[in-house]
Amino acid sequence: AVATATAKSARNLHTRIARCCRLLAHRYGNPRHGNKRDPLDELVYIILSKRTNEGVFRAIYRDLKEAFPSWNDIDARRVGAFHRILAPGGLSALKAYQLLGIFSALRREFGRATLAPLKAMADEGAERFLTTLPGVGKKVAKCVLMYSLDRQVLPVDVHTHRVAARLGLKAKRRPDTSQDLVEAQVPPQLRYGFHVNAIAHGRSTCLPRKPMCEVCVLRQYCPHRKKL
Repeated sequence: AVATATAKSARNLHTRIARCCRLLAHRYGNPRHGNKRDPLDELVYIILSKRTNEGVFRAIYRDLKEAFPSWNDIDARRVGAFHRILAPGGLSALKAYQLLGIFSALRREFGRATLAPLKAMADEGAERFLTTLPGVGKKVAKCVLMYSLDRQVLPVDVHTHRVAARLGLKAKRRPDTSQDLVEAQVPPQLRYGFHVNAIAHGRSTCLPRKPMCEVCVLRQYCPHRKKL
């Protein structure tokens, strides 16, 4: 009886998540948020985005690609230019250290700065390799896998975490400690849409302090709104 009730509860949750995903997709249209098709481009883009305004890190990424069309172009003679381009962003010294460390590690592993070999790896192996690189945790690794390798994983950032928790999914206090827990509750085929649309929803409507519940497309399914 307990197993039957648990299975029924899981089916109900999946049905509710699927309905929410359809509503979010209709509202936001599955935006890519500027994320990249090439896995190493995507990794650079995600690292630049940490604790930095979106307009600023997008501009820095454009400037980097203009100066260094190939990440192999960054050598000891051009490290100064690399640092100068990163300077306007937050945590620029740390990000420069991490990115240069990543390029160096990839050259040692693959002979050049590339993540193309990940395409032949299973999800677990690719994620495990990515998390050995400087500055790459599970969320960043899953962004690379999802956006550039089309893997059915779910990166849990602050917006995905907040929307999931308010919709009644099991979650811990922080996104990083909720990664596996939230991901396991969202069916694989829904994870991409849930992630990209939850980011858009978290930025525009499901705000941290004052959520705009009166105009929220998910209000009929949201336990948090009912509490308020």
